[in-house]
Amino acid sequence: MHSMIGRVRSMTETGDAARLAALPGPALTLPASPSEPPQRDGRSRLSLTDLLVAASYTVPAMAAAIVFHQGEPEGLVLSGLAVVISGTALLFRRRAPMVALGATAGIMLITFPLPASFAAVSTAMALYAVAVYRPARRAVLGLLGTCAFLLLGAVLLPRSMDPAQSVQAMAALVIAVLAGLNVRTRRAYVAALRDLADRLMREREHLASIAAAAERNAIAREMHDIVSHGLAVMISLAHGSAEIASTDPARAVQAMRQVAETGRLAVTDMRRMLGVLHDGDGGQWPGAVAPSPGVGDVPALMELFRSAGLPVVLHSTGVPPADPGIQLVSYRVVQEGLTNALKYARGATEVTVDVAFAAAATTVSITDDGVRTAVAGETIGRGIEGMRERVALYGGTVNAGPLPSGGWRVDARIPSLKEASC
Repeated sequence: MHSMIGRVRSMTETGDAARLAALPGPALTLPASPSEPPQRDGRSRLSLTDLLVAASYTVPAMAAAIVFHQGEPEGLVLSGLAVVISGTALLFRRRAPMVALGATAGIMLITFPLPASFAAVSTAMALYAVAVYRPARRAVLGLLGTCAFLLLGAVLLPRSMDPAQSVQAMAALVIAVLAGLNVRTRRAYVAALRDLADRLMREREHLASIAAAAERNAIAREMHDIVSHGLAVMISLAHGSAEIASTDPARAVQAMRQVAETGRLAVTDMRRMLGVLHDGDGGQWPGAVAPSPGVGDVPALMELFRSAGLPVVLHSTGVPPADPGIQLVSYRVVQEGLTNALKYARGATEVTVDVAFAAAATTVSITDDGVRTAVAGETIGRGIEGMRERVALYGGTVNAGPLPSGGWRVDARIPSLKEASC
């Protein structure tokens, strides 16, 4: 967490915050409501809830049948059988709600004329299950079909089916369907919220991994620029000091002092970077608040490479941009180009640095006329890749390669903030 916070602070100090703000955010959309609430594992087998629901209808209905059909064996048997069938159907109201509705509705139509018939209650419970566990159109069709049979029976058989009781039964069925649809909608809404929360969590983890990768790349670039540049200059100075120590001790001493100064500058850069990463230390690291280098430090950089034996010539035109990020990138490109020339351009007689500041973009070119040679244990290309990554953050480009007449050239173009945002 500290390293991620430090990366944000570092990017803010170097002007990369503008590039982060320009990046498109993740597209997050609400998931569509499912046509059916999520199926649960509990539907694959009978549960205690199914038994309780069936018992809540069967026990009172059976008690009412016994009370109202005392002395009427035939009526008691018919009512008891209807109650048992309806209760059994309710056991499967979640696994097969349409079958439960058909069974309870048929029993209701058969036993409706009987006194104290509770068949309409079981039908309402089955309709509720259809509305909750099946698409809404099935619940509506089941309601319309059941009400149509009740209405038809009340009209054609007024002596057997009391119209007032039929209307009451239809009202109960309508209430049951509305309640089921409401519960189903609420469950679908809760499921959609859970799905959205899962997607947001995955999106956050994905963004965190992207931020961590960007942080690792940024640290790798900074470490390469600091360590590679500092070591290359120090090695060159130390080698030159060893060569002239016997013939010119004074120059050898001066070269070694320059080695020490180069080491101190590298340590300062390292402390600045580590101080940004250790945000929780309250900036107590020495050098942590030192400003990042910019184009104003390029002349001093030239002198450092000249002291290491590199024949550097600087040409600069225009007014440097105010953005510290562009200045830092320009400085790092010059630093990396000269470091590569010092390490790989053997026999170079002239190394030219051309920096042109314009309203549209900043261009940096480093050209040498040396012979490209590899150093044991090192590979050419990591520094150029780091330059490309730095400049790409600002929408710029870097081209590097050999010249037809010999030597090597690096060209970098860094667009201004206004141009990069267009």
